[in-house]
Amino acid sequence: MNYLLAAYCLLLALARQRKMAFLFPVLCFFTPKGLGLIDVASLPYLSENRAIVIFMIICFFLYILSIGLKIKRTNFPFSTAFILLGLSYIGSLASNTQTLASDSVTAFMLFSEVFFPCYLIWYFCDSPALAERTLKYIYVTGLFVSIYGTLSFIIHLNPYFDYIKQTTPTGRVLAADYSGSVRGARAIGTMSNAITFGAFQAISFLVGVFLLRANRSSARFLWLMLGQIVLFVGILATASRTPLIFVLFSMMIFTCITRTRDKVIIIQIGAVIVALGGFIGLQYIEKVVDFALSVFSQKDSASATGSSLQMRIGQALIAWNFFSQSPLFGGGVSKTRSILASGAYPDFYGAESAIFQWAIDMGLFGILAFFTLFLRIFSLVRRLKNRFSRALMYGMTAGYFIFVISTGVLETMQFFLIVVTLMLIADGRGGVQSRVLPVTDCSRPVLDPLFYEPTVRPRQQPNQD
Repeated sequence: MNYLLAAYCLLLALARQRKMAFLFPVLCFFTPKGLGLIDVASLPYLSENRAIVIFMIICFFLYILSIGLKIKRTNFPFSTAFILLGLSYIGSLASNTQTLASDSVTAFMLFSEVFFPCYLIWYFCDSPALAERTLKYIYVTGLFVSIYGTLSFIIHLNPYFDYIKQTTPTGRVLAADYSGSVRGARAIGTMSNAITFGAFQAISFLVGVFLLRANRSSARFLWLMLGQIVLFVGILATASRTPLIFVLFSMMIFTCITRTRDKVIIIQIGAVIVALGGFIGLQYIEKVVDFALSVFSQKDSASATGSSLQMRIGQALIAWNFFSQSPLFGGGVSKTRSILASGAYPDFYGAESAIFQWAIDMGLFGILAFFTLFLRIFSLVRRLKNRFSRALMYGMTAGYFIFVISTGVLETMQFFLIVVTLMLIADGRGGVQSRVLPVTDCSRPVLDPLFYEPTVRPRQQPNQD
């Protein structure tokens, strides 16, 4: 199935790159890192997701060459941040020549998989209506995936997850449902990691809130309310705290910033969830709250309930040791992975913080690049005229930042940046206006970059007066 999907995406990218760009966010739900396309011991591992990104990159550059480099120019809002990020990867490679050969491909893919999808969305999306429609597709897909994940968790049967494990025969990339851990099996849905699955549902939950900003008819509100409950239950089924904190913190920020009449939405959603929890049992709500807050516990509970503050301090000391060895550009883009694979630092666990990984792999320059990216998002959100959208995107960005700092990126930044880009376009591009190369001869066929088909613009009739 993975080969058929890859072939279809390649053909679609060749024939209709615009459609491929807008289909990609939906495919992200079904193409985790653990879904392998090429997993042979003698070759670098290639996941389905990265293969699709490579197809889009190649086809986009072929298209550029086919039209003589005369393409639409856009004010891509994250240009500065991605330039800094690209330079940080180059600096990390240049300062670690001993791993240059092996790290070059890794650095290229790490950069490309977060840059090109959101850039192509920005390039091809020509209207707020199209962006909003894509967000609806994302929300509906997230809803169905959440239902699938929750049901498969309840009945202890997940055929898609079993298929994912078969695509990685070498075992270099693992897909695990934590069935052997102290907490027991978790809902994993169509992902290869329960925390990633929870984060995707959290982002889908916030997309649902975003879709309420314009149309709040009773029927639409009730359907979305039902969808939000399904997603929230799906997040709880992952038994992961950071996705839960992601949602709760985002909604708290949103509630603090938005207008009073918009706070009613949060009160209504919260009231339904509390009422549902009260029906199931108030003690369950108490357990959920205690579980979410246990991440700030002083006790070393890593073996029982997951990460603790004491565990994070121990990890920070190990990360500081490696960071101090190469503070500017880090020890190489795969340094953290090498440390974990060696098993020499068992107290480092999985380096569950993006700060640890950025500091070790890319040093201060890498940290600066990623912080610039988040600051740029906040800057663009500040320009939005719609206060509801502004409050929601402030909350979502802050919540996601807390998530990656707490538990690492875990294959979520690509999807997060796509959703942010679509939200900015849906709300008028966040004050950023795109620029299009002027067409001087309207009688000549013009190649439409959105469909790759010639469109003839009618010649203006001369004035008869």
